Amino acid sequence: MARRSTKEHIVDVAIALFNERGSAAVSTNHIAEAAGISPGNLYYHFRNKEEIILEAYERALRAYDEAWAHAGAAPPSPQTILDLLEETFEAQWEYRFFQREMSWLVQTNEPLRDRYRNIMRTRLAYYRSLIRAWIAAGICQPLPEERLDDLVLASWVVGEEWLAYLEAMGEATDQKAVRRGGRLILEVFRPYLVDFEPRSSVAAQEGTS
Repeated sequence: MARRSTKEHIVDVAIALFNERGSAAVSTNHIAEAAGISPGNLYYHFRNKEEIILEAYERALRAYDEAWAHAGAAPPSPQTILDLLEETFEAQWEYRFFQREMSWLVQTNEPLRDRYRNIMRTRLAYYRSLIRAWIAAGICQPLPEERLDDLVLASWVVGEEWLAYLEAMGEATDQKAVRRGGRLILEVFRPYLVDFEPRSSVAAQEGTS
């Protein structure tokens, strides 16, 4: 395995600290200390914490892109839906501080806000096209455009806000709890799916929580 560069190492450490403590509680000095480098070395690579957060977001986007690429390349099927949910929630767990804090981060980090909003518009459009492909393949019932848009938005909001809900309610936010969000999205989709029998680890957990 190739050795991580100092810049990559800084982001690795920052993500771990943000996930553990929340980004507001972590300073660049905390990151430098945990990374075993001087603050000056950190500032050679990043001007401030906001730049580190933006770089972490770019990493998260690449992880999400892999999941979406698999879903787009695979033949439309219920398993495609399940695979997309599982891979997306795995990525959310790895970068979970974004799920907890995005509504606040976009208010305090203008470059992140602009990037996030543009990405969300693109993601929602692609998500809608995936569901249309599932409809065309006969695994999802045909829907008028308004209901299709509602299904897209309802399932998307569940995925984006699930971790924030868990923390607001003081509930466990371990990996198992995070992955339960996939089951909730399945429930949003279930009335529209044709002959759907879940066969995955997400669905298999229905009787264990």
